[in-house]
Amino acid sequence: MTRAPEARVPYAPVVPSATSVPARSAAGPTTVSERLPLLDAIRGMALGGILLANLTSFFGADMLDAAGRAAQPAAAVGQAVLFGVDWLVEGKFYSVFSMLFGIGFALQAARAGARGHDIGPFFRRRMAVLVLIGLTHMYALWAGDILLLYGVMGLLLPWLWRWPLPSRLAAMAGLFTLPFATHLMVWLSDGALDPRAPFAAVGARLREAFGIASRSTLELFARGSSLDYWAWNTAYAVVRPGTYLQAGRPAKVLALFLLGAWLATTVLPRLAGSRRLLWRTAWLGGTLGLLASGVYAAIKAEARSTFELSGVGLVQTAAYTLGTTPLALAYMAVAALAWQQAAWQARLAWFVPLGRMALSVYLTQTLLQLLLFSSHGARLAGRLPIALLPAVALAILVTQQGVCRWWLARHAQGPVEWVWRRATYGR
Repeated sequence: MTRAPEARVPYAPVVPSATSVPARSAAGPTTVSERLPLLDAIRGMALGGILLANLTSFFGADMLDAAGRAAQPAAAVGQAVLFGVDWLVEGKFYSVFSMLFGIGFALQAARAGARGHDIGPFFRRRMAVLVLIGLTHMYALWAGDILLLYGVMGLLLPWLWRWPLPSRLAAMAGLFTLPFATHLMVWLSDGALDPRAPFAAVGARLREAFGIASRSTLELFARGSSLDYWAWNTAYAVVRPGTYLQAGRPAKVLALFLLGAWLATTVLPRLAGSRRLLWRTAWLGGTLGLLASGVYAAIKAEARSTFELSGVGLVQTAAYTLGTTPLALAYMAVAALAWQQAAWQARLAWFVPLGRMALSVYLTQTLLQLLLFSSHGARLAGRLPIALLPAVALAILVTQQGVCRWWLARHAQGPVEWVWRRATYGR
């Protein structure tokens, strides 16, 4: 891997270097000198939020019934933690990550276009490799993967980038409505048009074939053998695309990519002088996001489900749709405002090493959670009180940050980023 002495002190840049976009001679990956530290800081923060959301699954929050959760030590605190994650975290940080993905694409496309190069061939190769990484992660480690969806939706970006801006914005608006429209279609058809159903049928047949149909998720996940976990995870991975289609997740991710690309071309170049816009985004997005997400979290606290075929379920989906993106934008606006203050910039810079190694960090988070909670390791799912979830998340993130700082003092990029780049270019 390439040595990078200049990568030793990238954590406290002046504000202009956080938003200026240097030109390059051709389409290609972002170099150390071209990275925007503010975006890396926000990306690192988003990884912390994604970790919190994923830990609810690894702790077994939805594998336990209400009685099982109530029997845990500090059960009331655990319920408050789950509500807080559903209210303030769930969906918000993968949305931030998706917008950053779109911003990154737009910056790369602008650099390529300035030199007369087409971003398409490079970016499609990059996404094809990401699809392979996502498939490996999904089937070999954990079916809760997001990389496969990012890779598939990312393949569409070079094509959409050629559309006129009004057409891209119209497409973005339409895509944001699809989750609610899909839920309404499934509800009105009494489940007959549920896109998840065929995937669930295949998953059920796999569970039968593996001989695990009568065993609970918690038993397979954390009480059996590694082979039991693999059988459960494979059946779950097969159903996962159907769950995404049911929730309209592909449409939303693509809409967020387009939103991020728009932010990169309209807001990012003038970020230092956009304090009024940032404050408005923080207040309006925060107010709408907190209210709507509070409704979503309250409904989920009762049902422990994200998709119910009822009027209440439709309200839940509407609240999720209305709350997630505005609150994600508010988080990003607050971070951008804080970055303009020296004291806060120094604090936010703590997250930069995580953001620079985002793919490596995301995948190692899965490995650490498997070692702690699944049949592959300590089998703590359902045993460790949910009240400890924030402390576990903090411990993992602090450990990862230290490792990232150590690694980046010796290398230009993370190990999985190096593999991704080498697989994309063949060198």
